[in-house]
Amino acid sequence: MKSSREPTGPARNAAQTRERILAAARVRFSRHSYENVGTRDVAADAGVDAALVSRYFGSKEKLFAAVIEGGFRVEEHLSEHLSGLGKHLVDQVLGDAREAAGFDALRVLLRAAGNPAIAPLVAGQFQREFVRPLARLLRGRDAEARAALIAAYVIGLATMRHGLDAPAWTGASGRKAAALAAAAIQACV
Repeated sequence: MKSSREPTGPARNAAQTRERILAAARVRFSRHSYENVGTRDVAADAGVDAALVSRYFGSKEKLFAAVIEGGFRVEEHLSEHLSGLGKHLVDQVLGDAREAAGFDALRVLLRAAGNPAIAPLVAGQFQREFVRPLARLLRGRDAEARAALIAAYVIGLATMRHGLDAPAWTGASGRKAAALAAAAIQACV
């Protein structure tokens, strides 16, 4: 017997179903810790039977890995020149526009940090997609160390703004702090 939530006939499309599951999981993992996200919840959000989550992803951990894949790509933050990277990264981390998209890779990173089972997975993905590519683009001495420092600034800003919702990042004092943070990141470039 088919689930009423699973499309049948010509409307059924494996790629679209997989993408709906992934989109629902991105939102869930952005809003909740890994421990508090169930595959049944993701399936319900996607409007599919829970068995399809297992069919397309195999396990919750593999679903999570698919969610974070591509979420930390530094290339999205680069223009032709690195001259505005500090300001751009600070704007991205501190801005509210990221919440509108439903997926927030940095929130996922923050929520994963305390979970010994998935923290290494997130750390590795962040290293592959953000730190190493940025280090290759930076010129001069200590490019890897400077890229790691920029990553630390980004994660620290995300923690202060989104993890702790620190009031220092709002209003006039927040704008001043953001300008200082952008300058500090830019100094690492």
